[in-house]
Amino acid sequence: MSLKNWLKFFALSLIWGTSFFWIKIGLQEVDPITLVFFRVSFATLGLIVFFLITRKRYPLKFWWLYLFLGFFNVAFPFILITWAETHISSGMASVMNSTQPLATALFAAIFIKEERLTSQRILGLVIGFGGVLMLMSDRLSGGLSGQLLGILAMAVAVLSYGGSAVFARLKNKNVTPESQALGQMSFGLIFLVPALLTFESPFVLPKLPISYLAFAWLGLLGSFVASVLWYKLLDAIGPSRTSMTTYLFPLIGVTLGALVLNESVSWRLLAGGLLVILGIIIVNRRKVNSSSLTPADSQEEG
Repeated sequence: MSLKNWLKFFALSLIWGTSFFWIKIGLQEVDPITLVFFRVSFATLGLIVFFLITRKRYPLKFWWLYLFLGFFNVAFPFILITWAETHISSGMASVMNSTQPLATALFAAIFIKEERLTSQRILGLVIGFGGVLMLMSDRLSGGLSGQLLGILAMAVAVLSYGGSAVFARLKNKNVTPESQALGQMSFGLIFLVPALLTFESPFVLPKLPISYLAFAWLGLLGSFVASVLWYKLLDAIGPSRTSMTTYLFPLIGVTLGALVLNESVSWRLLAGGLLVILGIIIVNRRKVNSSSLTPADSQEEG
């Protein structure tokens, strides 16, 4: 990848890697769908202001794409992940979310010719997933009985993300990353508002400033800025390699826990982190000869 894409890659990993921590903070005062509603509302408002300032066009003719992504890439997985964190830790959520490249690679191998599972990509995925298993190996000692529903919810959310990434890559021709971001967030509210009024009525405003800080972080950075970065990377390097950003989530989540929550740093963090980074490097390594370049590679920015 180009240096510019590497910077986007790690910025996206950092923003989303801290999101699970802020979800946990927000859940201290509100229920899951309320938190997701505030998150998507902040993101939508931020994107609208961005469009007004930059005077960008927002083509509504792609409403069908926005509607699909609004459900499968925003409302549905956001609710599942947030609800899951009422049953599992933020660290466990970040670890489970790191399996997304496996789901994305599977969908991409089926529907996108240039995203086929080469031996190099399989090796990188296996090594990276081995690092994820290393990071989570000491989190299941108490059994799964109290965490099973949360883990299953995370698994379904990951599949939803993976399918959405591949669908967007196939169907987003002539749609800018900014338009996709605003489209999926604004159309996501179509599903969130009825869900909020149905399952968490009456609606109650949170009182703690930390809650609004969590909403702002999740909405403006975790959904607004991150969505734009995601779609730019999606167009430049393809869904499989873009989804590899999720392999850094456990490393960031565990490190944040150590710095903020005084959690101990074990050998699993060091060993697992090295495996995660190695897997990312292998999957993103390009061959020297030009004949080996895929169409996704040729779209990379300079």
